[in-house]
Amino acid sequence: MIRKAVVTLSATIKAFFKKLPKWLYYAVPAFLLSLALTLLAKNTADFAQWYSTTIYPFFVGTVGRISSVLPFSLCEILLYAVIILAAVGVVFTVIRFVKGKGKRKKLLMRVLAVVVCFAVSVFMVFTLFCGINYNRFTFSEVSGFTVETYTAQELADLCVYILKNANDAAGKIETDETLTVSLDGKIDLDEECKKAMNRLGERYDSLSGFYPDAKAVIASEGMSYMKILGMYAPFTIEANYNANAPDFAKPFTVCHELSHLKGFMREDEANFIAYLACTGSDNVYLQYAGWVYALIYAANALYSAAGAEIYSELMSYADSRIVAELKSNSEYWKKYETPVAAVATTVNDTYLKSQGQSDGKKSYGRFVDLMISYEKMQASE
Repeated sequence: MIRKAVVTLSATIKAFFKKLPKWLYYAVPAFLLSLALTLLAKNTADFAQWYSTTIYPFFVGTVGRISSVLPFSLCEILLYAVIILAAVGVVFTVIRFVKGKGKRKKLLMRVLAVVVCFAVSVFMVFTLFCGINYNRFTFSEVSGFTVETYTAQELADLCVYILKNANDAAGKIETDETLTVSLDGKIDLDEECKKAMNRLGERYDSLSGFYPDAKAVIASEGMSYMKILGMYAPFTIEANYNANAPDFAKPFTVCHELSHLKGFMREDEANFIAYLACTGSDNVYLQYAGWVYALIYAANALYSAAGAEIYSELMSYADSRIVAELKSNSEYWKKYETPVAAVATTVNDTYLKSQGQSDGKKSYGRFVDLMISYEKMQASE
């Protein structure tokens, strides 16, 4: 009886799978694997840490190295290709649907197969090249210092320290007639940023190893409308940046995106790593970018904590080049105050929350906490 029941059940299962579309043989296992890895990473930090330091670097060294050879952003080109193919596919599907009486159900099943398989592929690649890394140990944890809360006085001390270094850096750079930085012809942005990250990797093993080339995005104007300075492209493992953004911000942005390629996905940590890389660089333009960017975040935090009067007093000591830079930066982004920017910010906020950064876009503010904790640790050594 038992043997007969087993044979019957086996035959039923085989018959069931024979009726399923063949594309489900790929889609279902791939989806379940991706989902299982995501849940495992979210609930087991040790697994996420092991994956990000053992498996993920293999993809950086292969996929990232291949895409690095190209002089353009492969991810951007693939995005355009997907959009074009999707548009062409919709047109042909509509035409065939109208003309294909008696074959419409089969056509719709094919379309469903393509859509589902594409969505599952995106989910799987995102999981392997990015998603798991959100759950790894933080940079501060693996680097041996503790992030603490801070007092208004500690924040003020940090602002004074940063401003002093920003003023010193401003005195070493060349500016144009507007007193703002132009990097054109002065540095090889990609090489200097990789050099700075490799130099930082000598201090922190988690940042050592291969770095692909950073890529300027062709549609940088569109990035400005969405108020995006840079983007890690997980599907091709590339660091992309906005070529139209103010020049002073580019070194910091590139180092920020390169830090994502080491598996540090949190925005506050990527900012902090970029701060360490730029300020620790031997290139004066990277130093300037690091200190000015740090000043923006720290001074804004001081404004919120102590008010406009204290903020104005601090900034009254800023070098004229820094004042001009911040004014120019503000004027640049004002041109892109549109509903598109608001939508992009909301989408980014939602994405960060979905990856465990529960305070969404406010997570960028924790960069200040990291700087204070780090500088306190440095002062105590």
